[in-house]
Amino acid sequence: MFVRLGSRWKAARLLSIPDFRNLWISSSIWWQTRWMDELIVGWVVLELTDSAGMVALVSFCRMAPFMLFGPFFSTVVRYVSYRWLIVNAQFINCFVNGLFWVLALLGHLAFWHVVLGSVLIGLGSAYDWSCRRALIPDLVGKDRTTDAMVLETVPQNISRLIGPLMSGILLEFTGTKGGFLALFLLQVVQIVVIVRLSAATDRKGRKKGRLGPLKDLLLGYRYSRRHPRISGVLMITFIMNAFAFSYQVLLPVFVRDVLFLGPLELGILGAGTGVGSILGIALIDRLGQHYRDGLVFTISSLVNALATLIFALSTSFPLSLMMLILVGVGQTGFGIMQSSIVLRTSSDAMRPRVMG
Repeated sequence: MFVRLGSRWKAARLLSIPDFRNLWISSSIWWQTRWMDELIVGWVVLELTDSAGMVALVSFCRMAPFMLFGPFFSTVVRYVSYRWLIVNAQFINCFVNGLFWVLALLGHLAFWHVVLGSVLIGLGSAYDWSCRRALIPDLVGKDRTTDAMVLETVPQNISRLIGPLMSGILLEFTGTKGGFLALFLLQVVQIVVIVRLSAATDRKGRKKGRLGPLKDLLLGYRYSRRHPRISGVLMITFIMNAFAFSYQVLLPVFVRDVLFLGPLELGILGAGTGVGSILGIALIDRLGQHYRDGLVFTISSLVNALATLIFALSTSFPLSLMMLILVGVGQTGFGIMQSSIVLRTSSDAMRPRVMG
């Protein structure tokens, strides 16, 4: 099956590599839970607190580990099994969402539960992402890294369509209990898949040396400074994460308090970004064959930022949906080219250090 697909799309041939296939399936489920969790948790917090500020606070608690520990974790993973770290992160997610489901079922879910759970999930995700990205070139080869990034983006963006729709439907018809149960079950399936990674991936993350994590971090920083492509990508990434991507966590607030709609419409708006992402896959794949990856990365970032600005000013549901579709196109180009540029530019030894 994968060979027939590969004749139509060369990137699909990578799915014939067992370890990459398992990682790809696991990442597909990871992205599905990621987009579902964002809307479900945001809506739950808005209902519990009736405060946009508290919704933003929970998002900050989720992202703070990335900002505080992401670079440090990206160096630590060199000394620990990639496979073990990824599995560990999934157990954290599974435990938190299972606990949320039980508390919601009993009617005892409180705001502080969500805050604490968000911190725990953020900690696991901080090193989970670094491990998944750093492992890809080892599994497929550096010359096929861009193809792997494009292939990984397919389920990522399909889930951006399905995930929000599922979230909206679950919240509308089953409430928070159904949403957290779905997240818990998906995490269980992901654990079953990721433990199938071969023992060879255990050795990928272990590098002998005497530098230690802190010196590794400084070495990665100096390495990035010496390579303008990497430092430029990291700077744009910081700006986009700080000012462009933050709209996502406040989407429940926009839907309820600006557009005066409900959870079902929240799911539709969230799916708009997924529609744009799916359209963006084919567009970015074609542009990447004819234009420099840096140019595609820059244009994608600008499209994303401009569409986000117009969305923030909109009070119309159709206009908001159109802008989120454009946001999805921009985010796809940003995500593919960001990882591809860093992974292809950095050396094998420095790759884990700069991916955080």
